[in-house]
Amino acid sequence: MQSYPKKTMPMTNNNTGNARRGVFIAVLAFMVLLPMSVTAYKLYALDYPLAGLIPAPSYKVEVSMQVEGHGEDIDIRTFLPKTDSRQTVDKEQNSSGLFTAELKSVQLNREATWKAENVRGQQGILYAYDVQAHHVRFNIPADMTIPDSYPAALATYLVDERGIQKDDPQIVAALRSIVPAEKPTILEAVTRIHRYLQDKLANRNFSGYTDALTALKLGEASCNGKSRLFVAFARKLNIPARLVGGVIMQQGTKRTTHQWVEIYISGHWVPFDTINDHFAEIPTNYLTLYYGDQVLFKHTPNVNFQYFFKITKQLVPQRDAQAALSQSKLNITNMYSFFERVGISQNLLKILLMLPLGALVTVVFRNVVGLETFGTFLPALIASAARETGLLWGIIGFLAIILVSAIVRRALDWLQLLHSPKMAIMLTTVVIVMMAITVVGVQFGLFELAHMTLFPIAILAITAERVALMEAEQGAMKVVRITLMTLVVIAACYAVMDSLFMQSLILAFPELLLVVIALNLWLGKWIGIRVMEFMRFRRLILGTAS
Repeated sequence: MQSYPKKTMPMTNNNTGNARRGVFIAVLAFMVLLPMSVTAYKLYALDYPLAGLIPAPSYKVEVSMQVEGHGEDIDIRTFLPKTDSRQTVDKEQNSSGLFTAELKSVQLNREATWKAENVRGQQGILYAYDVQAHHVRFNIPADMTIPDSYPAALATYLVDERGIQKDDPQIVAALRSIVPAEKPTILEAVTRIHRYLQDKLANRNFSGYTDALTALKLGEASCNGKSRLFVAFARKLNIPARLVGGVIMQQGTKRTTHQWVEIYISGHWVPFDTINDHFAEIPTNYLTLYYGDQVLFKHTPNVNFQYFFKITKQLVPQRDAQAALSQSKLNITNMYSFFERVGISQNLLKILLMLPLGALVTVVFRNVVGLETFGTFLPALIASAARETGLLWGIIGFLAIILVSAIVRRALDWLQLLHSPKMAIMLTTVVIVMMAITVVGVQFGLFELAHMTLFPIAILAITAERVALMEAEQGAMKVVRITLMTLVVIAACYAVMDSLFMQSLILAFPELLLVVIALNLWLGKWIGIRVMEFMRFRRLILGTAS
């Protein structure tokens, strides 16, 4: 019998597999331990303000003005907020149609005027800005006396004037009963005045002008009447006082403005509001628009004029914390100076840093959950662009672009064009739709839609072609199903990428992006059953298990 030599199995595959597994574990551990070590060093050695990463409240204010003309020239004037030590105003946007805008400083105020000639029909003006303010409270020393004299610049805040009749006998007599002491301290005087106006004068929602004397006679007043009476009492006691006008920022739409008082005490203008019982303090949602006894809106007479404020509360990174973090040499925000040299904004830098997180979310939904999407990372790209439009308008714009482009793609199939010219036409179609959406957004004052041009044009053109092909080959229901799943993933990516906490965390600790790589490495070895597969075969799986 012929004998054959025995075969021996090579150990190369096992050795290679073990080596690969060891390298994988080592790389994974490195990607986790290194960023954690750097983060710990920043927190404990460099004393990073971790609490400052919690977002702060901010408000988006939209001032909408509507006027109806009959061929006349129309002027509209109002006051716009200024950035000061308490409030920060940024991201100002103006959409005024026929009107031309002019901004100028008038004493302490910032005044805006819109002008147009031969105005006919309904015309609109929309001015929007973001406001971030903080709560301010003052402690008035109990023994501080009222000074006998002040610098010349404060003389205007001590005089008798229209609406603030400080020398009227009735106001003088009322003040003597409220503050009977001959030489009261400042704290005693303003406390008695504040409590009298808060407790004795009823709050009434008068829309008209109420001067100090009328408020005293009626025994009731709105914010403007109470504020003028407060100023009159203070000035009579030789305490400089002024009116402040603005808006209480609350979520929703409103026409109601507000007025309060500031008293000059030891080099500071201290706020008082006797309508809402704020003594020597001002809350975060008070927006200062002007100083003095002013009218917020003035316009050409005999025209139909309407206005309202639309206020949206939002969350933004804390400015003080971001400024403190930027001083560290280990913070990526110091790299902004390099990007700034080539015209790349800090906002774009944030988008770049958040894209890996969006990609991770997409991987989780595709590999673990089992959702199908158009494009591997299309949801993350759309979500990053939607940070400027908002999720709702971003999804609407995305669907509009894909729908129109897919229809054009089917029409091009009928013409039987070559692939390259067809794709060029698709790209042009996407651009045209984007520009049209932007024009509509500007025309109707929807500033979010104006940022639709940030969407990835080439990716959208390719996606539109895939939609058209899928609809032709697999039917409309398949397209609808994958579109819905894509929208779900876009929303999830948006929630993560738009999180101000996550943005602040990555800016402060950019080394955490290595952890994102580690998670992708781990997901790259995922061999478990997907959630969608489990839902589809759950009866079979659970039946087998039992």
